[in-house]
Amino acid sequence: MEINDIIEAISNLLDFELVDETDEKATFNIISDHNAVLYKQELSTLIDRVNALNSNENIELFDNQNYEVLVRNESRIAIRRELNQSDNVNNLEYTLNKPSDEYLIFLLYNLYQENTPNLLRRGIMGHRLRRIFEAQEGQQELFERSVLEVIKEIIPRLETIKIQSRANRKLDDYERFLYAFIFNLGYNIDMNIQPLRFIEEFTQPYRIGRIRRARTPDIEPPRRIYINDLVLHYQKAISSDSIDHQYLSYYHVLEYFFEKIYNDDVINTIRQELTKPNFSYKRQRDVKGLVGIIQKKLRYRNEEFSINELEALELTLKKYIVDLEDFSELLNEISPTLTEYYRENEVGFCQGLKVNFSNTNSEEVYRSLAKRIYRTRNAIVHSKENEKSKYVPFRNDRDLINELYLMRLIAETLILETSREL
Repeated sequence: MEINDIIEAISNLLDFELVDETDEKATFNIISDHNAVLYKQELSTLIDRVNALNSNENIELFDNQNYEVLVRNESRIAIRRELNQSDNVNNLEYTLNKPSDEYLIFLLYNLYQENTPNLLRRGIMGHRLRRIFEAQEGQQELFERSVLEVIKEIIPRLETIKIQSRANRKLDDYERFLYAFIFNLGYNIDMNIQPLRFIEEFTQPYRIGRIRRARTPDIEPPRRIYINDLVLHYQKAISSDSIDHQYLSYYHVLEYFFEKIYNDDVINTIRQELTKPNFSYKRQRDVKGLVGIIQKKLRYRNEEFSINELEALELTLKKYIVDLEDFSELLNEISPTLTEYYRENEVGFCQGLKVNFSNTNSEEVYRSLAKRIYRTRNAIVHSKENEKSKYVPFRNDRDLINELYLMRLIAETLILETSREL
């Protein structure tokens, strides 16, 4: 991490124009004729401090006596001032507030490495930029504003939890303290705080938005009508900040079709058997064979027939994702590494199968894809203590995040394929 890296990160992520640079400072234009500065000597000192700390997944910053992590506040309670708690028994101090300068440059640097231009600019409105300078309007400015302080003020809910300890602690200790602190906040004041576990969790929504993002006036009115239930599941997915909830909502879009598609397949299978030239209803062997097919397809449980969900999933994929090559190209538009990722990697926490979209055997692709999706879904839903294949919130989020791109694209394909012209 160098001084120029942070200067470029600020320009790239926030679209602040670098209007002047000397040996002492870099000056950025924030809005209109308002500027803010970054003093290079102070920045150099911050960089030295960050380099002396450890990082984990580019989101946690820590040493033996300090820990800081970016959090997402999903509650209706906004932090208006620093929330601070001291534990004099265990010699710990907890703080929920704007990030430290060290953490902010650490975050800016890592976001810049993710190649997400204007990522932080998107949530900033012009009035927020102007408001921070209003107190100085019409007056001679006595000091130059720090660009780091400006960033903290204008980005909504940019918050971290900091834990300081007088005794030396390990990372595992700090993470236990972290979850104890957020549980206390949730239990007592219904504050829903979620720590981020890796940098991609922050940048993930940008990857799809980068492809489709348009100015509101450029969006055309609807030309097609969609199935209402599917739209509701889709909206629930894209509005959730919880990765596992997103996955299950996309899965519900697929699940909507299971029963009809599976029952149609059962009927077609029976029809094929009945219309074979060698089938005779008078021959017991033929009738038993037909009964066996029905028993295999439909299982009687709890006084009702149940379908084979994995098979129903595979049939749904075959019906609506007709061109695997086109689907693979759409994945590559999101990220050129995705198809390679699915080809080379199982889903770590549930051994979801690898999927090679370039495989000329389409049956094998559909089969592997269905098993990858189904095993992942089961691991999220059935998280029993003694289960080997189970999803653990936060711990397994990194394995799950790439599955979201796959599920979102499948869900969108199904919604479009089952729509009709308006």
